Amino acid sequence: MRAVTRVRIATVAIVAVWIALMIKLMIADVWDETNGMLAFCDPAHPLGFKIHFVLTQSLGFWRPLPTLICVGVLHFIRDFDVNWRILRAIDIAMLAGASLFFTRAIERWSERDDVRELVFTIALLFSGSAVIAAGWYANIFDASALLLLAAGAYLLSRGWFLEAGLVFGVAFFCKETAALAFAFLLLLLAAGRITFRNALRAGIPAAIFGASYFILRSRIVAFGSSSDVHGFDAKLFLPTLINLAESFWRQTLKGSGPGVIGFVFLLISIAVLRRPKLIAAALALIVATAVLYWAMIMPYQDGVLMSHLNFIGRLYLIPVALMLVILAIERRTIAIAVLLIPIVFGAFTTYRDHARLQRTYRRIYRTAAESKTKPLIVDFAEKPLHDTVRGVEIGAMPNAPVTIDERTGQLRFR
Repeated sequence: MRAVTRVRIATVAIVAVWIALMIKLMIADVWDETNGMLAFCDPAHPLGFKIHFVLTQSLGFWRPLPTLICVGVLHFIRDFDVNWRILRAIDIAMLAGASLFFTRAIERWSERDDVRELVFTIALLFSGSAVIAAGWYANIFDASALLLLAAGAYLLSRGWFLEAGLVFGVAFFCKETAALAFAFLLLLLAAGRITFRNALRAGIPAAIFGASYFILRSRIVAFGSSSDVHGFDAKLFLPTLINLAESFWRQTLKGSGPGVIGFVFLLISIAVLRRPKLIAAALALIVATAVLYWAMIMPYQDGVLMSHLNFIGRLYLIPVALMLVILAIERRTIAIAVLLIPIVFGAFTTYRDHARLQRTYRRIYRTAAESKTKPLIVDFAEKPLHDTVRGVEIGAMPNAPVTIDERTGQLRFR
């Protein structure tokens, strides 16, 4: 039996601190969380109807596995003070599980190193992407896909290549970003951790499942159409790639535009891989991520708090995690420690702003509960809400008695 070192105890303590911080971030349900609750808590529709809807209809996307989890929780737990917290707890558990799978895989590929495990765990969980994925249950798509990719990585490390490919393939039904599993296989191949034959043994079942997913998806959501969340305007690819590269390790789009420092950290993370084949594979991961998130990683937030960009960190979760795994396998512990500078800074700003945004909605819900006039009408065009449970109506209504300052989140009463 391996000895439990102080560093391993510190790693467990760090995970416990992260979980506590994520629980503290459970302030109020916001945006798609609330819309999901209103849709799937409705007792007028039986569970079978809701399941059929999820499996056959577009929500702007088609990601059936995590959506079914949400449906199950929201159908049976209709208390608006409880259900969203349970779903966020599921996201937290998925992220913690992914961290465990990845660290065990890294250990099998590159021997035990407790300090590296500690630094890797901090980099993965104390990041802007992990904070927003745990702090908004609508990110269950990213969290579940990451968990399956991490489980697949663990299976790969044990030599169970076919099984790993099947798990990678199932991840497509959580989110399309599972396609980065192929970039991950390329990275492992370039790093000499798997052979070409074994990469094929994992890649072929993943490709079959992935193709099946996209065929089924195309019947429900026309890929690249106006009803799809994805867009492929050629003029927007280069800006997407530039913004992704600059913000890759910070994992937010705070600020007014790309700066030099973000590019420097990305260059450091790629340069420390040293071997040309591995560097090329890492660049392929970045480009593949830009293709998957074409036109999504833009523009910058520019000081606006009440924005969909508050949730942008989710897009970085999987590519950053896979890049961290390769750095850890290559024993670049010092490099990961240096990368903690932008990673933790991004996590801090994401945590701070997400808490502020949630407090705005908590004030709205409390104001509505205390108001004698129902519904409480709020002028805010960015994200309309028709909440019949708490009596809140939000939308582009210039004459509403309440408005939201988009930069500060403050409520203004007229």
